Amino acid sequence: MVDVSCARCGNTREGAGKTGLPGALGEEIEQRVCAECWKEWLATQIRVINHYSLRPALREDREKLYAYTREFLNLST
Repeated sequence: MVDVSCARCGNTREGAGKTGLPGALGEEIEQRVCAECWKEWLATQIRVINHYSLRPALREDREKLYAYTREFLNLST
């Protein structure tokens, strides 16, 4: 696994690796987010989905979830 300088925590650690997210967001996470912060987001996203009653199968809700992902991980919009 490749070490990255994490956009969220600022530490240089093992990268998140393959995230399963499509396109530019998935690539940016793989290149700029450490595995620890990615793991933290995976736990947090469940609470975000439930809190905002998001349905990731719907494009509009999925885009909202991606926006929360970018915000949480300190990534560009």
